[in-house]
Amino acid sequence: MSDRGATAGDADSDAPPGVEGEETTVEVSGRPYLVGAAGAVTLFAAAAGYVVAANNEVGAVTVFGAVTLPGTPAAMAVYGAVLSLLVVGTLFGLVTVAARFDDNAVE
Repeated sequence: MSDRGATAGDADSDAPPGVEGEETTVEVSGRPYLVGAAGAVTLFAAAAGYVVAANNEVGAVTVFGAVTLPGTPAAMAVYGAVLSLLVVGTLFGLVTVAARFDDNAVE
């Protein structure tokens, strides 16, 4: 058994396939990071709603003058989570729509 070193021909074996001199592009999506950020914001809003309601004795809370919610910590946690999901979902939706009109976007 002989131990031979790498030759010049072996150096190209690690190169990605394609035409020589042609640049290869790798598409990377930021969507998983945005979903993670949305999850973190939602959890924070739920925790904040729970803590605020637990430290205040309020019988009921009227939201936007239309809906009355009980002032319990669980109800305020749900309200915080739902409101944050609506806000973040709306923002992400607007970004998605704006990206469709971007002439310089990567296809």
